[in-house]
Amino acid sequence: AAVCVAKLYDINAQLVEDQGFLDQLKDLLSDSNPMVVANAVAALSEMNEASVSGSPLIEMNAQTINKLLTALNECTEWGQVFILDSLANYSPKDEREAQSICERITPRLAHANAAVVLSAVKVLMKFMEMLPADSDFVSTLTKKLAPPLVTLLSSEP
Repeated sequence: AAVCVAKLYDINAQLVEDQGFLDQLKDLLSDSNPMVVANAVAALSEMNEASVSGSPLIEMNAQTINKLLTALNECTEWGQVFILDSLANYSPKDEREAQSICERITPRLAHANAAVVLSAVKVLMKFMEMLPADSDFVSTLTKKLAPPLVTLLSSEP
């Protein structure tokens, strides 16, 4: 159903907003089923790209981020890509939050799907900018980034 709202938005964005489908889609971000959450993120991301308003459709806050990170552990690999890509658009409020998110995303570096790994790298690189460059955490994270990137570079397309 979430994907249908995105398709309808392409056809008639005003209808989606008038009928309350956009709010219902945002409510799906809190669903207990991780696939529903992933599909809602995918739909909202697609709609956000097509939106002319300029304001983001997904309101990223600590509560939403926590829900997305929880769903990340249980959804399919393509759901993980959509969630990670939406996390890349978030700006953590402080170093501690950025480090916490990085810690929860780091296991994705060992994923078999290259898209998941690259999406995780994108988030980690963005959030590492918020952390002190001379910290032990950044040093450790940098060392963890190298092997998956080398593997991706050396594997066949």
